[in-house]
Amino acid sequence: MPKSASRKSGLAELRACTECRCSGTNPCSYCAKSNKLCIFGPRPSRTPLTRRNLDAAEVRCTGLLSLLRRLNPDVDIEDALRTIAPETEYPGPVEIPQELEPGSESPGSSHGFEWNEASMARDPADGMVSLPTARAEGYLGNSSGTRLLQTISDLLPENHNLQEHQGESPARASQMGSPSLLMHFANTAVLDNLIDAYFQWYNCSYPILHESTFRDKYRSRQQIHPRSSWHLIFYLVLAIGHWVSTGGSPLSQCSYYMAARSRISMRMLESGSLVAVQAFLLMGNYLQKRDRPNTGYNYIGIAYRMALGLGLHREPPSGTAHDTLLNERRRAVWWVVYCFDSGFSLTTGRPVMASDSFIETRLPLNVDDSNCALDSPLTAPVDRPTTYSAIIAQARLVSIANRIFSEIISCPYRQSFDLKAPRSIDHQLKAWRLSLPSYFTAQDVPTWFRGPRAIVGWKEQNLRMLLWWGSQRLCSVPSEREEAQNMCHFAAVETIQDVTTFCRDFFDTLHTGLSWYATYFLFQASVVLSIHHLRPLPPLDSSLAAVNQELWFSSISRARDCLASLGPTNNAAMRCLAVLDRIRDRSPPGQPAQIREYDPAYQTQEPGEMADTSLAPLAVDPTLQMFFEDTSWENDLFEGLNGFPSTDEVDLFDYVGNTGQTMQ
Repeated sequence: MPKSASRKSGLAELRACTECRCSGTNPCSYCAKSNKLCIFGPRPSRTPLTRRNLDAAEVRCTGLLSLLRRLNPDVDIEDALRTIAPETEYPGPVEIPQELEPGSESPGSSHGFEWNEASMARDPADGMVSLPTARAEGYLGNSSGTRLLQTISDLLPENHNLQEHQGESPARASQMGSPSLLMHFANTAVLDNLIDAYFQWYNCSYPILHESTFRDKYRSRQQIHPRSSWHLIFYLVLAIGHWVSTGGSPLSQCSYYMAARSRISMRMLESGSLVAVQAFLLMGNYLQKRDRPNTGYNYIGIAYRMALGLGLHREPPSGTAHDTLLNERRRAVWWVVYCFDSGFSLTTGRPVMASDSFIETRLPLNVDDSNCALDSPLTAPVDRPTTYSAIIAQARLVSIANRIFSEIISCPYRQSFDLKAPRSIDHQLKAWRLSLPSYFTAQDVPTWFRGPRAIVGWKEQNLRMLLWWGSQRLCSVPSEREEAQNMCHFAAVETIQDVTTFCRDFFDTLHTGLSWYATYFLFQASVVLSIHHLRPLPPLDSSLAAVNQELWFSSISRARDCLASLGPTNNAAMRCLAVLDRIRDRSPPGQPAQIREYDPAYQTQEPGEMADTSLAPLAVDPTLQMFFEDTSWENDLFEGLNGFPSTDEVDLFDYVGNTGQTMQ
């Protein structure tokens, strides 16, 4: 026994130098020759290599793998290990080639238009890390909603909380998108509720996904290839469902969005499929509503280009006796692309890319496809609301919106402008409304359809308001200018009337998505009425002007009441209310008391008091920019407001981590 103990003690003294792994002398022979410092680290703690310990480790490892797959069947374990231990010597596996993307709604090749050019692609860790900034956002035109809201945001202090997050490394951002999400996806009931929220409150307005197909894949998601783009759609559905049902956490802390973000890669741009178009549409629209308008604009642009590459703007080749639901799904996705692209162009004041002249794809039919497979023959249209009803109406409306943008909003000032063009477009808008099916005005409609129907109606009123606002800017004849101004104000009053009535009558159905639209349209309409007092012109008919002003004041008061009621669950509504307060407080002294008096119930701050800079960032609406042209409005009216009506894209496009990189 003593001999054995002495032998072990001797071995402990002869440990190798960590620099060269040779003898245990200090200095060892190699380090002495190379003039290096010998480093003898502490003895590592190792589990004895016995059969019992090995068996226990194998059982534990098997159990952990089983638990991991049960918590999140979609997790790529090798990728997760790399993200949680980036500095270890864990040998990653050989890269798995990307499978050909089948598409979430493509039983086979989509008429031969899908493509893949990723033969030499390397899968990046993150595909979205360069976004425009609030100070250099790119071109924003007169109709840009983001521009007007940015004007507001320029007057507000920067969000320090957001800047703190911009120091995070790509590894940290990647960690947020993979292993740390496991517990978020452990509860199947939670996932089911989020998916239900998505299809009940979002997909009924924008039928990007076929519900039964998605749910079938969701139930069998363990069999879907780990690198399939379907997983990106899955996480985005969860993110949107979370947002519409709860308002969502800050974007950089939203686990579902971070999981989706971690799935974006250059590889997706090296292939073309219907599922990729769907993914980019969801990502773009979600980011717009989460105050990332420029980022969303980029993703919608990608979806638009990819849709053209897939031929979605053309009718499918006639090779079968019966039209199928898959063809109808292609049509629906194309018209969502069309509406998103046009709407974003109007919101940002950037040129409209889509042109009706080259679009061959017909509008989708109002069919009930809830119990249909993609390869089944197309059923007959029905005379009741379906998930396609809203997008059909909106697509026809967007065609008119494109004309408003090209002929009025983006039209340079000219001496010869008259009201023939806006009158013609206004007549076209009225004809559009009269042509809507009866269930767009009926009282007895399904609860789920009230929201999509209301949004379409609010958009039409907003377009009419923008039409006449743009027209009055171009008019050189005083009588025509006043006519255009009155038409604009009446459209704003009508918008406030409809939005506030809906919010009062159906307050219990106001989810975050609906509240977002209500706030947006209420705020724009209120600004249009309020801005008149920042540059008052002597009316041609003073008696009519007095009546109109009384109507405008009561409408603004009604809008303020509605925004205040939305405020407890919608921070943007309170910020918009603060802007309206500042306009009211700085109205010229000669204005009636209704617009100048303080209302304690809705006063957001004391006169002269700086706004709370701890507010979450706002999202700027560039369209507002043109409303404030030729006014004496000082920028400090927006000071202290962060968020809508501003943007969360602060300093750098990458609001998650300040990496200074482009797409990896």
